[in-house]
Amino acid sequence: MTESVDMKVGDEFFRFLSNIGDSLLNGFDVWAQESNILLPILLSIIAALVFWMVFSYLPERKRRKKLRPVVELTLFDTYKQLFSLFDLIMRHSNNSPSFYQSEIRSGKLSEDTIALGLRNKCLNESYRYDPHVKNGLLVIGQEILDSSLELDELANKVLSFHTYATAEEILLLERIREKIRIYHFGERHINQSCETIINGQVHRPVDPSISYRQHNFYEIYQLFCKLQTLVLNRKPIDRDRFIYKMQSLYYSGQHRLCIKLVRSEGQRFEKDSTLYRNYWALSERGIGNMKSFYKIMEHNYKSRPYNGSLVSSRDTFKNLLGDNKLLEILTQFHSAEEISALMQSVEQDKKHKEIFEQINQTLGKHIKCKISSVTSSANAP
Repeated sequence: MTESVDMKVGDEFFRFLSNIGDSLLNGFDVWAQESNILLPILLSIIAALVFWMVFSYLPERKRRKKLRPVVELTLFDTYKQLFSLFDLIMRHSNNSPSFYQSEIRSGKLSEDTIALGLRNKCLNESYRYDPHVKNGLLVIGQEILDSSLELDELANKVLSFHTYATAEEILLLERIREKIRIYHFGERHINQSCETIINGQVHRPVDPSISYRQHNFYEIYQLFCKLQTLVLNRKPIDRDRFIYKMQSLYYSGQHRLCIKLVRSEGQRFEKDSTLYRNYWALSERGIGNMKSFYKIMEHNYKSRPYNGSLVSSRDTFKNLLGDNKLLEILTQFHSAEEISALMQSVEQDKKHKEIFEQINQTLGKHIKCKISSVTSSANAP
């Protein structure tokens, strides 16, 4: 009895839907016969949409999936090239990384610090004419030019794929390219002698350094910081992007975000576990979680990473060697010689940085004295 009733209800519902469908079809048929204008327009629109979908949207979507990664990779290469440029102008000696990499990553490199870094840099050998400062000057003109040309080429590459770049990305690269082209954008400018002969007299610049570029480099650095925010938040995160983002978050004081990043992505990069756990520990210390800090550090160093060489982690320990509890943890797994080598290395780096800053400050004072002397001579009756 129940099944018969259900079948009856089902049949009635089916007939109801069929009647609605027939009514709609009949209505559309009548409308189509009576409409001489709207129907052709509607059919044209439908045909246009189908044509656009098949021959434009879907192929372009497929092409974008292939070429957008090229744009993002080029943006990331631009970011790395800019970092290398700032590491260059802040270095203390040839073929050595600068002591300011953490400041560069943090977004806190000031114009005054850039000015200090430039104080011992010059374009070419002709600028090392002053015997008082000759040995203190590093020639980096060609390296600046090479970096500038590479940045210009990277910008051109993105612009050639402008369809797959955002307006923000294009404008940012245009501004970077504009700033790097202001000075020393050519072999002639880099290799040109600093000497000028006027009426048989040789004239040289009082200041042989490129400190006059401090504001220009600071403007480029501000653009670098914007680019850093842009590229480090892209996904998927590869190894380099993970490390740079982790460092940027930690050094800029965003410790909770650094911890979150390491917890969510760190396990994908187990080969770098010592490095990322160090930043995790330092970030826990930064927000006051000392118990977690000591626990992570103990777990990290009980396996004696880097074959027991604590010197390889000196950037981690450079501000921690006054922590007796941490030293007790290290003593459990490392010899007195290994800990002593770490302390000596940290102290040596600190001393070298101080010497670099002192020398550059002295160079600045020497140049100021020369300028005052030249000005006084010019104003003498």
